[in-house]
Amino acid sequence: MKRYLVLLAALTLLSLPTLTSADTLTFSPTATASNTNSTTNNPSHTNYQGGANQFDLDHHLAYTWRIGGVTIAPGQVITGARITFHNIANWDTNPNMLFVHLLDTARSFTSPNSGGTRSATVNGVTWFQDASGTPVNDISDYFAGDDSALVAAGTGDTYLFSHSFNMVGQAGYVATDFTYNFSTANLATLAQYILNGGNLAFGIDPDCHYWNNGIDFTITTGPASTPEPTSVALLATGLSSIGFYLRRRRSNKAIA
Repeated sequence: MKRYLVLLAALTLLSLPTLTSADTLTFSPTATASNTNSTTNNPSHTNYQGGANQFDLDHHLAYTWRIGGVTIAPGQVITGARITFHNIANWDTNPNMLFVHLLDTARSFTSPNSGGTRSATVNGVTWFQDASGTPVNDISDYFAGDDSALVAAGTGDTYLFSHSFNMVGQAGYVATDFTYNFSTANLATLAQYILNGGNLAFGIDPDCHYWNNGIDFTITTGPASTPEPTSVALLATGLSSIGFYLRRRRSNKAIA
């Protein structure tokens, strides 16, 4: 009997998911505006105007950042995702809001449009002028309305967050890293968008001008927890065999 228990233990181990190492995928857009201040890039200084990796977040523009060719390794599932804006701060004392959406892709253009209100796509980034004047008083989410200049009809679009940042000149001003961690529902949507063709994109609408030192998007993965079908079959077969053995043994004892 001991031999059969050892066999059952071995079969149980076989039924466990294959353990593969976790993985981390990090994406960063190429800087679209360098440090514009010649005197300081100290994020705690009121004259801070962004770092060397700055992604220009102009209050007159809305942006898409497309990331193509995203693949998740076999046997892995997405366990977490986050987008981080490094050393971000509002540049003045006006009301402000940053809107961010997750898209399953974004339109790409080889050249600017004739009116100069849309850029060519460079390293996955395209901008469209959605506001005018200084300061910009219209604080509204471009990607919640007619965003056809950047996003094709039928594109998957999921609102992630909106956030207001501190204002230069106010007490306690300091640039800060701001991170949005994806919810469980966000992760499911992200996985589906990637399955749609290995692409995803962010829609970013800054309704003020934000200094920063770059953006990172990170996906973490881990091993899938579902046992492999072959292992489950082995376990079932092993349990059936042991059950048959025990029934036969009891029957033999009864005859004796």
